Amino acid sequence: MTIYRYKALGKDGTLQKGILEASSSIELKTYLHHHSLSLITYSANMSLRFSQKINQKYLIDFCLYLEQFENAGIPLKESLEELCHIQSMLKLKSILVEVIRDVEHGLLFSSALAKHPAAFDSVFVGLVAAGEKTGQFSFAYTQLFQHLKWVDEVKAQTLKAIRYPLITASVLVGVIFTLMTVLVPELIKFIQISTTTLPFSTRLIVYISKFLSTYIFYIIIFMGIVTTFSTLFFKCHPNGFIWKDRLLSQFPLIGPLRKRLCLARFCHIFAVLFGSGIDILCAIQTARRSLQRGQTYEAIKTVEGLVSEGFSLSEAFQKVGIFSPMVIRMVKVGEQTSSLQKTLFHVKEYFDRLIKRQVDHMIGLIEPFMVISVGLVMAWIIHSIFLPLYDTISILDH
Repeated sequence: MTIYRYKALGKDGTLQKGILEASSSIELKTYLHHHSLSLITYSANMSLRFSQKINQKYLIDFCLYLEQFENAGIPLKESLEELCHIQSMLKLKSILVEVIRDVEHGLLFSSALAKHPAAFDSVFVGLVAAGEKTGQFSFAYTQLFQHLKWVDEVKAQTLKAIRYPLITASVLVGVIFTLMTVLVPELIKFIQISTTTLPFSTRLIVYISKFLSTYIFYIIIFMGIVTTFSTLFFKCHPNGFIWKDRLLSQFPLIGPLRKRLCLARFCHIFAVLFGSGIDILCAIQTARRSLQRGQTYEAIKTVEGLVSEGFSLSEAFQKVGIFSPMVIRMVKVGEQTSSLQKTLFHVKEYFDRLIKRQVDHMIGLIEPFMVISVGLVMAWIIHSIFLPLYDTISILDH
């Protein structure tokens, strides 16, 4: 399929510009003729598919507009055409053109969306399909809007957790590298003019400086090779995703946060799908597929198998051992009182609060740790370089 940019003339003589994905220029002309448009010029742009990623905010706006159009009683086809007309992102606009074409040919809206998994994941398609089955499109669009907004908030919280440490660490590494390769060698030359014996800490910093100045390019190449090899190994090996997940889980602070993020994502998606009328097995399966492969993914797969064998959801959660006793008790009470749907939303809110607290706690621990690290490094450099430099200047003054 090729993406075409075109200019066409409408019935009323207005000039219309747009993009369309088609297998050939003949299909492009046929589609425009069917919509009473006279093609003027067109050009193929095969790289457009890869040039843009669909931003989360466009999908959030898409769901919000669909909900408003549905509440206003506007038919789906007209709603999609209006959204396509006002859409500013070319990639999403091209996808909407295809979706409108498929809907016109009699395909279900969810089936038309499922043909574009890069834009609409299984959760998105599943909620739309649930709305088609129940006839509650407005509720499905509301759930989608809230789900996408939650995903965006979780990404923001994750970025908040790693942004400060990364920036501080990058600045620290840059300062140390500059000192070791530029400033320290010149200061050592000056110190050695009048001092024959250097302190141990000064000699150590000299060795580190010489090592970095001599082998820095080899170090960069070696790190690049190791990173590439590790990425390919974890990606290609059948058990690579399990080993990668276990390795990342060993990191302090980051490991527990990753696990809770996975559990929060599963519980949120599962609650939204189950609350939209999707059966429990299909909801578990769809929520599992939204997770990255790893220990949590395999545990949820086990839960899916246990539930299909006749175990209750709380029993399945208890057997896999990744859910806290509080979550298991909440689910068990929900099953006993026939209010599982309401209970799952409480579980979702519990994980949301837990993640926010852990992110704040993580930032509160990392900030003083990074400040202390910077202070220790600078103290070491001052003690190793500037104190001998001061002694050298004092000797020269005498």
